[in-house]
Amino acid sequence: IEGRVYYPINLEPSDHPYFRRVWYIRHTLDGHSPLLKESVREKIKKDGGWDPQKYRYQDMLASLVDFHRIRFTFKGTSAVSNALIFSQKIFTIEDLYVGYQFGQIFYEKERWGWLRRLWKSQQKKKEEPEDDTSPDDDNLILDKRLIHDILPQQGGGQEPIGG
Repeated sequence: IEGRVYYPINLEPSDHPYFRRVWYIRHTLDGHSPLLKESVREKIKKDGGWDPQKYRYQDMLASLVDFHRIRFTFKGTSAVSNALIFSQKIFTIEDLYVGYQFGQIFYEKERWGWLRRLWKSQQKKKEEPEDDTSPDDDNLILDKRLIHDILPQQGGGQEPIGG
């Protein structure tokens, strides 16, 4: 019989008022993380954090509690119907890669999208200014084939991925 234990896990950001595109979240393995063994949490609290020179990816994996599956449940309110909505994602230990981040899944349709955005911005001068750092939604393509692609994080130290 499988034992189930539910713990709240702090995610960053903890809320998102509007899903414009994709919501990237992360969980920091710190002195309060229920994913870490109690002895590791206490050591992190005592030392004031992870010592990146001391911990390699093997040490980080060994510091995790022994779990078969982790289920994340999200809830929110639909902007369309104002109804409460739920979603869940289940992860196993095989889904965990130390030192990696998800890659971008959006790319621009047009090479000259900047010119189109410039023209649009000239047309909308009297309206509220847009965020110029991101391309407009009409010029983006979501490539679902990239949804599981991961890239090494800055700083190195990631675990090798065998093929």
